[in-house]
Amino acid sequence: MSEPLRIMLGFVVRRCAVALGHPPTPQELMEWANDQRDSRGRYRIFGRAIGIEEARVILRHPGRLVTVRPGPRWAVAANAER
Repeated sequence: MSEPLRIMLGFVVRRCAVALGHPPTPQELMEWANDQRDSRGRYRIFGRAIGIEEARVILRHPGRLVTVRPGPRWAVAANAER
């Protein structure tokens, strides 16, 4: 059995910063993470809605590793770790 794909929260924060054009505030990170869209429709970055307090924690701990489901959204992260 292979190990689950893990990425640092900072990777997600950087993707948000690129989308916004500046480092996100907790409010901006929360809104961005909760309202993504792709060819399959609307989705949430963390699989569920996050609140402002969770966004603050994420911004304070960018080095924390989190498990993600493999797929095209995180293919860049998987390839970067190899």
